[in-house]
Amino acid sequence: MLYFLDTEFNELGGELISLALASEDGRSLYLATRCERPGSWVAENVIPIIEVPGAKPEWIEANEFGTRVATFLKHDARPVVVADWPDDIRYFCSALITGPGEMVAIPRMTFEIVRVDAYPTSLEGAVQHNAFWDALALRQRLLVEAI
Repeated sequence: MLYFLDTEFNELGGELISLALASEDGRSLYLATRCERPGSWVAENVIPIIEVPGAKPEWIEANEFGTRVATFLKHDARPVVVADWPDDIRYFCSALITGPGEMVAIPRMTFEIVRVDAYPTSLEGAVQHNAFWDALALRQRLLVEAI
């Protein structure tokens, strides 16, 4: 099954703030953690919209992203994660690592990068730079609008 991914992180190379997966069958996962020292762009454009109408994250500790993702994907033997930017996959993969030489229990996974602009979108209420809405917009762009 396809899972459309988006992440938000603290400036270039900073810590992961939020992660969303929107599956092709309509299920979704939206996780967020507190960002103690957001960069100025993130403070202005990401932090205020982590929680907006239609997008209420599950607030977790930063070290819980991987286990929550593994739980969400546990019934899919061959998940395919689709993103529109390489950093989304990088942050996603980093979240799966639980320690030196250890990762969450995901035996097989495939990644695709499809370089498209998900916005503008026809999704009512969508808020750009909110990981949940961005994952939904990517799913809409690739499945419904079909590039």
